Amino acid sequence: MKRRLTAHYEMIADNEGNRYQFFCDLSGALGCTTKPFRGDTPEKELLLAWEKEGRAEFNHCHRCGKWVSDVMYNADVLECVECAPWEEQPEYCLQCGHKISPSDKHCPRCGSALKYEGR
Repeated sequence: MKRRLTAHYEMIADNEGNRYQFFCDLSGALGCTTKPFRGDTPEKELLLAWEKEGRAEFNHCHRCGKWVSDVMYNADVLECVECAPWEEQPEYCLQCGHKISPSDKHCPRCGSALKYEGR
């Protein structure tokens, strides 16, 4: 699968250059409308608008490659919520059954990593 360099977008022609609207790949919500940009080629112009303004409004899913807004991103595992849905914090280690606290990253008894979906 080819990974896209930007979020989904629409170009808006402007007398001063082209403006771009970037949208969340999951929710479709508008994340950013840029100021006008001009580039040597349409591809360079798009990447300039993305790097200067659009990119800061999105997170890149490390699993599927989608560009998503903060509310559609599970920062604990660096993936979109489609790849890694939010889950309740476990109360017991899945490996040994020891009670754990919400701040634990590893089980204090067996040392197992406490991650989403066993990852």
